Amino acid sequence: MRFGRSVPGDGFLPVFSVDTEEEAVALLTAACPRDRGTGEFIARELVEEQTLENLYAFGDRLREIYGKMKRRRRGQADG
Repeated sequence: MRFGRSVPGDGFLPVFSVDTEEEAVALLTAACPRDRGTGEFIARELVEEQTLENLYAFGDRLREIYGKMKRRRRGQADG
């Protein structure tokens, strides 16, 4: 799985967007383990089969985690 400012080309679909690359790295770090050999992020929903249903499930999980991250940040800014 990759992240960046745009979809890198054929065979890639965006599943979730955030405002900055820093947020993208933080989100993927919170949501996905890394492959020990390559260091790439691994989405558990996409390991077995990369279907649209699995992409949506991964996007939903990212949305949930990102919401928690934003609420936590707001709480720290308020407190």
